[in-house]
Amino acid sequence: MPAISRQVISAVVEAGLQAPSGDNCQPWRFGWDETCLRVFFLADRAESMYDVRSTASWVSLGAVLTNMTLASAQLGLKPIVDLFPPGEMPGVVARMRFEAEPGAADPLAHAIPARCVNRRPYRAEPLPVRIREELQSLPALFAGTRLSWIDTEPAKGRVATLAARNDQILFENRALHDGLYRWIRWTPLEVQRHRDGMPAETLELAAFERPGIRLLGSWRWARVASGLGLTRLLPYRARAIYRRSAAIALLSVQGDQREDFVRGGQVLERLWLTATRHDVAFQPITGTTFLLLRRRLIGGEGLSARHRRLLDRLDGELKQAFPECVADSPIMLFRLGLASSPSGRAPRLPLERVLDVASTAPARPPHPGGGISE
Repeated sequence: MPAISRQVISAVVEAGLQAPSGDNCQPWRFGWDETCLRVFFLADRAESMYDVRSTASWVSLGAVLTNMTLASAQLGLKPIVDLFPPGEMPGVVARMRFEAEPGAADPLAHAIPARCVNRRPYRAEPLPVRIREELQSLPALFAGTRLSWIDTEPAKGRVATLAARNDQILFENRALHDGLYRWIRWTPLEVQRHRDGMPAETLELAAFERPGIRLLGSWRWARVASGLGLTRLLPYRARAIYRRSAAIALLSVQGDQREDFVRGGQVLERLWLTATRHDVAFQPITGTTFLLLRRRLIGGEGLSARHRRLLDRLDGELKQAFPECVADSPIMLFRLGLASSPSGRAPRLPLERVLDVASTAPARPPHPGGGISE
């Protein structure tokens, strides 16, 4: 193995830090002992109703490993990755060793710092054909992954409608509701203090919407809204935004093991970086797909009977919209399009809080997270 400086390892880890995670909970820590780089998963930090069996976290891990691989290639290194290595210390979910491989850089690496969620309304115009074809070709690089694409009406409207239903369930289930609001940072001071979660600006709320959404952060007021039937109106806003996209796509995988979700995350990050490289806006629509996985994998535990029935109906609608994916595990719905730059970006924890050099295991900060978003 070539001699690797701390500066090089820091650059690799910095790239990994830029990967998306549920509500930007950033559940990853890293340890370097001069022979290998270990990735630790802080399961309590990522705990969420959306993260059933850690599926959302394994998708995030795939994105982390993709970014680190791209950054390594830029530095003339080829990482050898052991996924879920046996006999390791607690919390280790991946281990990287490095070989010298000069001249193998991937242009996607340059998009890593710029990649972000864009929740703005998109322009109602199609993507250029060459960009669409490049995106659609990416899953072929990873066996067992599939990208299904909808860019015409009325199919796009139907998918937007089913995806938006998450907003209703979110404000009618306390665990989902509290999980979201735990990660919203309403002020610049909160953003600076925590360096995680979602700054309110990234939600792209109109000035008149922000006080109401903040008020609903109180479960008491959310229950009042639910009792008045107002939560049933929440999906209409999301539906209008989702529908106004160049395309809505579903990434899925064959299988439901943790390795399958990691592979899905690797494809997801390459899709997102490719879109970023071409100045195409990208927004994950994660809630509905991860609730569907919760229903499929553990029967919808923690959800009301009414919400389980709703998810069964939405599952059928998703299969009708994407019939080729009936037997697959959904990884993520997302929308793409041309749009103005987002109003804000999610922050990242400083390197010194996530990278330990020549140590065993990282500290375990608190707070649970959610489905992949930032």
